[in-house]
Amino acid sequence: MKDWIPGRTGRGGPRYLDIVNAMESDIASGVLPPGHRLLPHRDMAEQLGVSVGTVSKAYAEAIKRGLIAGEVGRGTFVLRSSNAMAQPSQPGGWRVNMALNAPPATGEDAVIAGALGEIMADPGLAGFLSYLPHQGRQEHRTAMSAFLNAHGMPTTPDSVFITHGAQHAISLALGMLARSGDTVLAESLTYSGMLALAGQTGYTLRGVLMDREGLLPAQLDRAFSETGARVLYAMPTLQTPTGAVMSDARRAEIVEIIERHDAYLIEDDAYGFLCDPPVAPLSSRIPERSFYVMSFAKCLSPGLRMGAMHVPSSFRDRCINAIRSTGWMATPIMAEVVTRLIQSGRLEDQIIRKRETARRRCAIARRVLGQRIMPRTDIPAFHVWMQMPAGRTTTAMVTQAAQAGVTIAAPLALHPFDPMSNGIRLCLGAPGTEAELEHALGVIATILDNVEAISLV
Repeated sequence: MKDWIPGRTGRGGPRYLDIVNAMESDIASGVLPPGHRLLPHRDMAEQLGVSVGTVSKAYAEAIKRGLIAGEVGRGTFVLRSSNAMAQPSQPGGWRVNMALNAPPATGEDAVIAGALGEIMADPGLAGFLSYLPHQGRQEHRTAMSAFLNAHGMPTTPDSVFITHGAQHAISLALGMLARSGDTVLAESLTYSGMLALAGQTGYTLRGVLMDREGLLPAQLDRAFSETGARVLYAMPTLQTPTGAVMSDARRAEIVEIIERHDAYLIEDDAYGFLCDPPVAPLSSRIPERSFYVMSFAKCLSPGLRMGAMHVPSSFRDRCINAIRSTGWMATPIMAEVVTRLIQSGRLEDQIIRKRETARRRCAIARRVLGQRIMPRTDIPAFHVWMQMPAGRTTTAMVTQAAQAGVTIAAPLALHPFDPMSNGIRLCLGAPGTEAELEHALGVIATILDNVEAISLV
């Protein structure tokens, strides 16, 4: 088949979504067959007359939908028919999505509903329906500062800015620290939202090799020296997608390198709340060089779209203007929900439940998959990393799992020689029940057992 060039779907909307929708349609109709290799991002952009960022965002969305997968050194390939995705692969249509890192349900809907009911009955409701300071209401920032302090990140109400979730906070920080075309360092396997953001805004992401503790200090030092980069985006605790957790000694090395290169850190601590006792963030050691980002999506609910960011003192005026220009302010009613849950202890109760649920689910994953997964720590997690056996590709694994009713996604590596890139993140929170999770992991284990048995023949 000749190179595939997407046509216009006529559905409207952003150009990148039009590309993805055309891809999905052509896969479903058989025009774009499984295994077909797509054009590289730059070549596709030239063919379509769009930016490389638009194509990168389209490919990232297609990976999220399970349409394609990238393999280091080989390219990006079509996985399977979208019709096949929609068809039940088991009697009764059984299917489990382990590609989406959703938190497990722990009764948070009732807790949020209770807080919303209190707010609706509050005589001061009008105060949450007006324009408030761009960085958030003082009472809300005070509550969120106390929460961050209790979880290991020293802050003050003045240093805490309320955002529309972590993605908004990361975008704000990058906008203050870098310009389009600048190099930003990140783990060689990183958060898909960061990939999409870089593609849309024109930052050049440089992947830094990792091991089971995350960033390798010597590789980070080298990347700073070779690129002249001044910004590092990292997840030191329960990194996504690998689940890596930095030791205290590793954290000290990373901080020293950041300081020596006069750089800034954007620390994404989406999963730090799962650590008990808390693990001190990197940002706690260099608060004036760090934008510390946390979200209430994983510890409470993604639908709130509520995050908090520690901002260095020298950037606070700029951050106020950045929030004003990108959303004016985070939704005050949602900030009030979070504040009430913090102050009443209901949020901490939810966190305890999330930890207990994650601990049970991690135990199931270790029982079913054994030494194939990481992290191999006692910290509970919502996801684990499974390295592929020799001779097995992530693309083949994604395809076989989908045929058996389990949706997983292959990662996109930023470094062409990353030994960890031939692996898959398994999200443990999305399956509705622990029995469903165990069954899905059993499907994965069976596929792996068959592959390993063949390799021994």
